Amino acid sequence: MKIVIPLVLSLLVGAAVGAEEAKVSPVTLEKENVKGQVKVLREKRFHQMPYLDRDYVRKTLSEKKVRAQIAFGSEGIKNLSEIIDYALRIHTPARAAHERIALARRRIIAALRGLFPEANFEMNEREGVLSDDQYNSFNYRFSFKQPLFRGGILWNTLLQEKAGLEAAEKEYDAALSDLISELAAAYFEFNRASQILKDQQESVEKVKRFSDLSRQKLEAEIISEIENLNTQSLVSQMEYDLETSKQEFELAQLELSKFLDLMGHTTFSVESPYALKDLIAKSEVEEEAGSYDFEGEIKLPALVELVDLAYQNRPELRVEAAKLQSARLEERVKWGAMLPQADITLEFGKLGEAFDVFSMDPGLRTEFRLALEMNWNAAGNKVGYTFENDERAPSVTQFLSGSGSQVTRNTLKAGLLDGLGDWVSAKEAEVERLDQVIELEKAEKEAVHDVKQAYFDFEKSRIQVKSSVQRVGYRKRLLELQVHKLEKNEIQISEYVQAELDLTQEIASLHKALAEYYTAKAKLNHSVGIRNFLKIETLVDGK
Repeated sequence: MKIVIPLVLSLLVGAAVGAEEAKVSPVTLEKENVKGQVKVLREKRFHQMPYLDRDYVRKTLSEKKVRAQIAFGSEGIKNLSEIIDYALRIHTPARAAHERIALARRRIIAALRGLFPEANFEMNEREGVLSDDQYNSFNYRFSFKQPLFRGGILWNTLLQEKAGLEAAEKEYDAALSDLISELAAAYFEFNRASQILKDQQESVEKVKRFSDLSRQKLEAEIISEIENLNTQSLVSQMEYDLETSKQEFELAQLELSKFLDLMGHTTFSVESPYALKDLIAKSEVEEEAGSYDFEGEIKLPALVELVDLAYQNRPELRVEAAKLQSARLEERVKWGAMLPQADITLEFGKLGEAFDVFSMDPGLRTEFRLALEMNWNAAGNKVGYTFENDERAPSVTQFLSGSGSQVTRNTLKAGLLDGLGDWVSAKEAEVERLDQVIELEKAEKEAVHDVKQAYFDFEKSRIQVKSSVQRVGYRKRLLELQVHKLEKNEIQISEYVQAELDLTQEIASLHKALAEYYTAKAKLNHSVGIRNFLKIETLVDGK
């Protein structure tokens, strides 16, 4: 009994410890797994691009990033909104554009500071030897410099930086708009490829038994060799289409992963924006009623109205307009350098210095300086005039006399053709402004072209989807008829397989038409500059 009790206790304790380890070990294993993946990815990156800085690789391939990617792949089926939200958080061009906004705001602060006086404070304490005698000195000074007139340079610079901020903000919007448009196209292409792959896998599995049955009939001499070859050829065509679909699926997944910055082994599924079976069933019901409209009530404005919306909302146009304004202000800044400029400087403080033999703590005397500086680039010749009133406290050699100095200066300087660089800069600014006008016109033409192209593509895709749905319905009924005939031995197996192949290819065409329809929607939204102008909703209720 004494031996059994410790044994039971040890078993209970061991079981408790084992249970505790079972609770902790998955987390520990996950951490170790993530660390291992990060290490492998970093080494792979170093091997691929050995010229990259190791610090940069470590920052870009962090444990946090790998965990986020794993979580993204394990959170189930993703819809378009979820994928867009994830992509917006990691999109490098968007992050760079956002940082340019912060930079533009700092530049505005710097330009605003230039309108106000420059202020400085200086203090000196000195000890030294002059003419073999020790001396001491102490002084402090405040100085202020205020621009009186700069030819509009300072004010136009501030306005220019504000235009730069607007351009940066619209560039950020444009980066997001481009990302959403391209990501939506990749999303619908990936959905198309995955749907076609799934359908063709089912079709190939369905006809394989008929392929075997055809061989058996050939061996039993029930059918001819030509009939068997025809059947095998059709089945091979379906297998070839299946292999092509697999390749298209891999490429579509790679393209979509590019926007999500996912690792190669990360897999995910997307939510289809349509239910094909319900769509076909709806078309059959509505066709019997005499009308069929697969998308319900979607009223698209006239093309002229869409172009007007693009003019109002396209961020690219706003970017180029802001850049043009910035170029115009830059031209004013350069021409402002040709106008007279005036600054006033005010300095005041106190100074006390003397030889040690006379005083170790000389009294501080007031100092004052007022200066008016004027400059003008007159026809490429720089002319400058300075008026200065300078009052100084007694220096170390003037200590005994107790009086300082007062000087009034009038200085005139002139150069010969030393300001031609300003003339060149002004002309360069004019050329840059004209270049920016050209860029604005290009952006305008491109925006109008995008709207028209998206409008026509959308209209064509609507017609194509409607036509494809009707053809699928026809092929579906034809297949049902062929199945019925095959059951009664009225047709050969090859005729049934041909009907199955035709239906599969028609369904693939329908998937393609639907992908083009949704992509055209996204492009139309992008072309008018409104993200949810046409909502990407499901075509039928229920999936």
